[in-house]
Amino acid sequence: MMNDSITIEKDTAEIIFELAKKPIPENIDDFSIKDALISIKMQLDSKGSGSGDLAPDYSQYFTVEPEPQEGEAQEDYSDEQWQKDLAKAGFGEKRKILVVDDIGVVTYQLKALFQKAGYDVETAKDIYTAIKLIRKQTFSFIVMDLFVSTEREGFLLLDETKKIVVSQKLNTKIVVVTASNKGEHKVKCMNRGANMFLQKDLGWQDTLLGYVEEN
Repeated sequence: MMNDSITIEKDTAEIIFELAKKPIPENIDDFSIKDALISIKMQLDSKGSGSGDLAPDYSQYFTVEPEPQEGEAQEDYSDEQWQKDLAKAGFGEKRKILVVDDIGVVTYQLKALFQKAGYDVETAKDIYTAIKLIRKQTFSFIVMDLFVSTEREGFLLLDETKKIVVSQKLNTKIVVVTASNKGEHKVKCMNRGANMFLQKDLGWQDTLLGYVEEN
């Protein structure tokens, strides 16, 4: 019988992240190891297929805890918690926005732009940090770059984000931004549940802010 908890030596973890071509996170946990292994598998799949098509669906590795069924015991839902959840959902003084981009200057600029407009902003530079934040917090908007850091990881993040939004019945708007001008990217993103697709061309940040403020 397999033990639920195992220990990974530091040098082993370093090898895993090196093969995945990912920086070693400060806190290595099951999710970061799993994400690194998935990246390695996607690289192998890509080399094996020689095709530009999307890799197989790996979303089964990112599970969302099921909602309690009718009749199951649930924790008391206090008025204080209710008010906190309202604020997280965008009905409080500040609406929350998550910006996901592996380019530091972009996350810095968008964070400054949204904070100046009165929004509460979180940032992430990789998909496993982003998914952790999405699971723990409720955002009014999630602004994600399609290539984080690859197209395949971007679609994986989009799929998992949409699954969480639907399963938790959130009103979160998902905005995909990219420097790519390929029409197929927009079609794929909208079909996968994005609410808006925006190309990073002249004035795109103002367009993005306008969309957020109107929604």
